[in-house]
Amino acid sequence: MVDDPQRNFRSHYYEKVGFRGVEEKKSLEILLKEETIALNKLKTFVLRFPLPALFRPLVWKVLLGVLPVHKDAHEFVIRQKEEQYQDMKHALTVMRYIDNHTPLPTSFLKMHQMEEGRLLLEEAEELLPTDQTYITIATRITEMMEDEVFSFFLCEEFHRRLQEPKFKESIPLMIKRLVQYLQTEDQSLYTHMLNTGILGALPCERWFGTCFADILPEICVQRIWDKVVAGSYRFLVFVGLQLLVTFSRQLLKINNVEGMLQFFSTLPADNVDMLVTKATDLWQKQGSP
Repeated sequence: MVDDPQRNFRSHYYEKVGFRGVEEKKSLEILLKEETIALNKLKTFVLRFPLPALFRPLVWKVLLGVLPVHKDAHEFVIRQKEEQYQDMKHALTVMRYIDNHTPLPTSFLKMHQMEEGRLLLEEAEELLPTDQTYITIATRITEMMEDEVFSFFLCEEFHRRLQEPKFKESIPLMIKRLVQYLQTEDQSLYTHMLNTGILGALPCERWFGTCFADILPEICVQRIWDKVVAGSYRFLVFVGLQLLVTFSRQLLKINNVEGMLQFFSTLPADNVDMLVTKATDLWQKQGSP
């Protein structure tokens, strides 16, 4: 196919004046207006381009299977989800598991446990790891999304994806890749962390298992989850790498595991905004997804 000179000039102009995403946004609008949304094309778009915040709720719902690709079924599915949610909420209220003061993430967890037949008569002293992950995911989603009903169903589907064997079994390999890339990108930091024992103690399983939900700010997490929702787990490796490289100067001053854990529990806001952008650039240079 012959390139369209006018289109190429227009794209170059848009990029030069800061409107790089104008044509991409139009393409996304066209995709979402189709009576049957092309799922593979939608995934490809989200993997290749930044997802505008305006479209994020609908795109996530479709990619996670909360809404079907057939738009004529959306209204029916929305009603069904709302009824299902209200029924669960009412049942838990009657059984006194939740009330009007219960935080939404906790309410979501109770609904999740009820769906799985795991409701306990008495509160457990400590949450199971999978339930702790659920609370972390739910906390982030309720911050990102305004719709309470669909926040729950998005949480259900996103958490389910993170519990799939395919994802959980990929975590050790992602950790191995992270270490390899760190050695290439920042030899000094790699050597320091190796010699101090910090490298082997990095909370990578937690980072990858929650897709950085409990360590990075909301604006970063949204962009990370865009790629994960579209099917790229590998992207998490580059976020982890960029997290370490971005704070290399501070990490080189830390000589023990306790200090490292403390540092990441109160991550400084400096440079965090650019972290995902740089991770995306490196991920794309390494061939994406």
